Amino acid sequence: MDGLFRGRTILLVEDNVDVRTIFSEVFKNEGYRVLEATNGREAYDLMMGSDDSVNVVLTDLRMPIMDGLELATLLKNNQRFSSIPIVLLSATPLKNSWRALKVFDALLVKPCLFDEVVSTVKAVQ
Repeated sequence: MDGLFRGRTILLVEDNVDVRTIFSEVFKNEGYRVLEATNGREAYDLMMGSDDSVNVVLTDLRMPIMDGLELATLLKNNQRFSSIPIVLLSATPLKNSWRALKVFDALLVKPCLFDEVVSTVKAVQ
């Protein structure tokens, strides 16, 4: 079974360095390889320039330069990335969550227990 989980990579997209650092540690402890970006543009550029496959994206909604919804829309509209699950973790409740579910595979509202975030990420993969 160990080989099944080897190579899982998560991309954390979060502008708050403290939040990003905490989640990075949480997912490293779960056996993930963690990539980090401070906004959607940085995340998209990282994915476009990398041959490494990302298994799941965990993103905030409100960030400078490019927000999580713009990032998710770009990824879902790119054939190379369209099958990658995207989990939104945001303090901003979405009024039109039905629309958000067209690009996000799961929606979580901050504050959220680490266990809930980890189990949600595992469930969408």
